[in-house]
Amino acid sequence: MNRWSLATLVFALAASPLIYDVAKAQARAPSSPAQELFMSVKVFTLKTDTASESRIFPGRVDAGDSALLAFRVGGQLRELKVLMGDSVKEGAVLAELDPTDYQLNLNARRAEFDLAQLEADRASALFAQQLISEDHYDTARTVLATSRARLEQAREQLSFCKLAAPFAGAIAFTYVMPSEVVAPQQPILNLQDTSTLEIQFNLPMRFQPLLEGKDGAVFAVAFDLMPGVLLDARHKEVNMQPDPDTNSYPVTLLVDPPDDFSARPGMPVTVHLHHRTLSGGRWMLPREALFERSGEKARVWRIEPSKMTIHKVVVELGEGGVLLKGLNPGDRIVAAGVDRLREGQRVRPWVREGGL
Repeated sequence: MNRWSLATLVFALAASPLIYDVAKAQARAPSSPAQELFMSVKVFTLKTDTASESRIFPGRVDAGDSALLAFRVGGQLRELKVLMGDSVKEGAVLAELDPTDYQLNLNARRAEFDLAQLEADRASALFAQQLISEDHYDTARTVLATSRARLEQAREQLSFCKLAAPFAGAIAFTYVMPSEVVAPQQPILNLQDTSTLEIQFNLPMRFQPLLEGKDGAVFAVAFDLMPGVLLDARHKEVNMQPDPDTNSYPVTLLVDPPDDFSARPGMPVTVHLHHRTLSGGRWMLPREALFERSGEKARVWRIEPSKMTIHKVVVELGEGGVLLKGLNPGDRIVAAGVDRLREGQRVRPWVREGGL
C-alpha cells in the first residue's frame, strides 16, 4: 500500500464520526410546516358589511312569453306590416297573404250554396204536395248542408290570410320578406310578450332559505340603462339545481312594467333583495356548513387563523337559518364538506383554478 492510499484511509476514518453526527441531527429535526398536509376547504367569512352588500345581485331581462306566428294556409306574402322591435297591441294585423285565390274559392262556394238552397226550397215545396219521394227530398237537404259547410270552410280560409297578434308585445324577429311564397305553418315572425318581464339572476346558496315561508324575501329591480327606475318584483320560480360555476341557484322574478316602458330582453338589471333577517348585522350561514344539527342548535368548523386549524363550535340559529349566537364578525368557517373533517385538522382556503 503506497502512502497516498494510506492517507485516504486515515482521513475517512477520522471523518466518519462527524458524518454520523450530522445525519443523526437531521433525522431528529422536525419536518417543516410546509411539508405537513393541508385539506383544501371552501371558506365562508362573516364580514361586518355582509348584511348590506349581499342584498344586491346582477341580473338580466327576459321576455315573459314568446310565440312563433305562422299562417294556417299557404300563399304569397302581400304585406308585412311590422319591423323588428315594433310594439304591437293584441289583435293587431301583423302580416297578410294575397287573398285572390281564397276569395275566388269563396265566391264559388257561395254560388254552390245559393243553388243548393234554391233546390232545397223547391224540393220542400214539392214534398209537401207529395209530388216527390222522401228520398229525393232528403238528398236535396243533404246537398244543402254540404254546401253550407264548404262555404264556411272557404270563408274561414280567407280569414286565415291575415296574421293577427294573439297578445300585446314586441316583434323580436321576422323570418320572411314581402312577395315570398310561404307554406302553411311556416314561421313568419316571433312575438314576445312584454306585458310581464322575467328577471333572471343567480342567488347564492346561503340566501336560498329566504325564499321560503310566509315571510319570504321581497325583491325590487333597478334597470341599469334607466337610472332612477326601481320596480317591485315577485318571485316566480327557482331552479334547485345549482350552477356548478358559481354555486348559486338560478332564480326567476316577474315584473309588471308601467305603460310605455321600453325595457327589452337582454338588458342588464340589479336585483335588490330585502328580508328582515338581513338587518342588524346578522348572517345567513350556508346549509352545507352545518352538522350535528338539533333543533335550533348546530355545529360548524371554525378556522383558527393563526394555525389554520379547525375546531367545533356550537351555533344557535333563528328562522331560516339566521345566525343568532356562537360566532363573531370576522370569523371564518368551513362552508362545505364538513363530514370529512376532524377536530384540529389543518386546512387552507380552496381557490378555483385560475384564481376565479
